[in-house]
Amino acid sequence: MSLSDIPWNHLHLPTRQDPATGLYPQNLYPPAFLAHGFSQLSNAFYHNHLNSFNMNPLSTDEMERFQKLSNEFEPDIQGPLVSTKQSSSAIAVEYANADPTFAAKTSALAATHPFSRIMKGDGNCGWRAVAFGYFENLFNLRNTLQVQRELLRIKSLNVLLDQVGQQEHLYEIFVDETEQVFSQITEAIENGIRDDSFLVDAFNSEYNSNAIITHFRLLTSAWMKLNPHRYQAFLSLPIDQYCATRIETVRTEIDEVGLQALIDGVVEGSDFAVEILYLDRSEGDVVTPHLLTPNRPTAGTIRLLYRPGHYDLLYQAEPTVNLEPVVNYQYAMTSNYSPWDQSALSFDVNSSLMSIPNLMMDPSFALASSPIPAAPPSPYRVSSAPEIYPPPMPTPSPAPVASPPPPPMSAPPPPPPMTSLPSRSSDGPQIRLNPLVMKPNLSHSLPVTTPFKNSPYNQAHFQNQDFEPIHYEPNESRR
Repeated sequence: MSLSDIPWNHLHLPTRQDPATGLYPQNLYPPAFLAHGFSQLSNAFYHNHLNSFNMNPLSTDEMERFQKLSNEFEPDIQGPLVSTKQSSSAIAVEYANADPTFAAKTSALAATHPFSRIMKGDGNCGWRAVAFGYFENLFNLRNTLQVQRELLRIKSLNVLLDQVGQQEHLYEIFVDETEQVFSQITEAIENGIRDDSFLVDAFNSEYNSNAIITHFRLLTSAWMKLNPHRYQAFLSLPIDQYCATRIETVRTEIDEVGLQALIDGVVEGSDFAVEILYLDRSEGDVVTPHLLTPNRPTAGTIRLLYRPGHYDLLYQAEPTVNLEPVVNYQYAMTSNYSPWDQSALSFDVNSSLMSIPNLMMDPSFALASSPIPAAPPSPYRVSSAPEIYPPPMPTPSPAPVASPPPPPMSAPPPPPPMTSLPSRSSDGPQIRLNPLVMKPNLSHSLPVTTPFKNSPYNQAHFQNQDFEPIHYEPNESRR
């Protein structure tokens, strides 16, 4: 079609001048008519030249080559597969100039979760974060028995692989690498190693890391196939097709349904909790937490930070405990003090004597050997035990009287009994006290032991709040 084929006459364009004025008439038509005419002109032009803009279709070999290049393309991502612990402030710096919501949430995140581990974003970051967090929490328990129980539990999950038709000679190489990590954890705990660098090295090995992740992928796929009623309603694909394309395929990032299946099938029996903190544009100035495991007391928690399309590990701040100063109320009972009165005579402490109230001094008795057994060895300087009562006075023997000789086998007569005691004064008990009670700086309180008399809890001590320097009057205690 050429420009001459366009029906120009329907536009009603003026073709001749007005004979009176010599001008063309001004009866212009509405723009709709003009638009219709130019539309036909444009269609006619592009209809004839459409073939000149078509690209030649690619051959089958070229399409296969481009598809292969697309499948093998890997972004140039720097860094290890699993980083060491680092400050979460690096995440806040990364989002400082981003969306204000992200900036506020990452700033708050650095305060509540001061440390993080960055996973390499190669398509396995979610799987790797859960697997590393699982082994890290197991190592932090410092319990070799728990490690052995977990090893037996993970090995028992091989029955799931057998039930879905997996061949043992195909998956045993992945199980062996997982068991090797359990052995390394047990050895580190037994040797008292607290540094987790061996675990970081194991996951930074490309072969070891991929083998462990593949093991977890196969277990998750088998669990979902054996429990389709728990996940099929949340999938747009049949469960078998979903597992083949989204779970078992390497370098395929985990989604919400796959993550929940991984927790249910692999992590649930370990008594570890799994919590996700979503960094998104939801309301609020903090990240949104979501607990994937039942809310119950657990041995540890795997905390994941989810940013769109990527997972990392987070570590919560340790709770601070304010310890008040501990007062040792038994300090006076465990310290070795010098004697209260340097000029006092040494004496032996007798608990039975010290428990008698209102003891007074009677100087009429002298020291003698005591019938009370000696006290056990003491760190304080002691002397021989004083005599509480004097020895019995001898009774005069009667005059000799002639008597028949005793039988040859008779026993000797018993010693004469104590027939007399020392005279007691009428104004108080006849008990000798230690000379310390006669010192003028004592109050009317009970005599005390050496450790307690130096304690502020003793009312006779000058630091006691009830201390009163009352002079001792012997006559007052006998009223």
